[in-house]
Amino acid sequence: MRYKLEFLLFKIMLKIIKIVPEKTRFKIAELLGSLAYKLIKKRRIITLGNLKLAFPEMNLEQRKKIALESYKILGKAFLSTLWFDTYLKNDKNVQLQGAKNLEEAMNKGKGAILAVMHMGNMESLLKFAYKYKVVTVAKKQKNPYLDKYITESREKLNIILLKKSRKTGFQLMNYLHQNNIIGLFSDHRDKGSHVEFFGENTIAPTGAVSLALKNKVPLFLAYNIIHPDNTCTAHISEEINLIDTGNFKEDVHTNVQELIHKMEKIITKHPEQWMWCHDRWSIYKKIKDFKEEV
Repeated sequence: MRYKLEFLLFKIMLKIIKIVPEKTRFKIAELLGSLAYKLIKKRRIITLGNLKLAFPEMNLEQRKKIALESYKILGKAFLSTLWFDTYLKNDKNVQLQGAKNLEEAMNKGKGAILAVMHMGNMESLLKFAYKYKVVTVAKKQKNPYLDKYITESREKLNIILLKKSRKTGFQLMNYLHQNNIIGLFSDHRDKGSHVEFFGENTIAPTGAVSLALKNKVPLFLAYNIIHPDNTCTAHISEEINLIDTGNFKEDVHTNVQELIHKMEKIITKHPEQWMWCHDRWSIYKKIKDFKEEV
């Protein structure tokens, strides 16, 4: 009963949000993002702590400005998924940079892998699914009705949404062998390889690199930048030349570290676009001094 009620409220909110003009929806999203920044203290502490670690040369006011803008963009990214069926269909909303790189790889018939970053209107990268089937992975939602809705809405956009399980790796390989695109978020903390990120030790997911190395498939870095007018640009890098010495474990670690360095440069150029509220370095318990700055 609880899940049905939650889903009913979700459907009502969805109908209401679609009534208002798109520009107003994005204004609401910015407001929700700002409120989240002010009200969710733990995440605000983590955000400012992460920014201080990554950009120690900045003062507090500079970091706060980036943090707030990051939350506004995050609000836009999450809320706009509610009307992605129309947002993505409008070619003016999403400009594709590097589409030719991906197209050349797909013409080889081996599929391709995108190491995706949590940046900008991140799911707008799914614009590429208009031409190629995209397979990605997500955690199963607790609410079965919401989980079914998300899965089916993605299928309408030519996207296969796999749920994390022990079979996920095997499923990804099967889809890859069918000449599909595999898109995996690769910038947040997860089980994987120990790396340096902005000079600090952390862990980075290895899925994208491992699949590319094991199957000799082209790997690309993908990210998104949302603009003040709520349009965005989806970027696909040139194919990443992976180091392959034959020592699979060492090669995975080396290539993941190189991938992380590439991400650092992009984040440094567009710091307000990245999702800083994730506890990327597991620092929350260690940053008592940051709490005094919030």
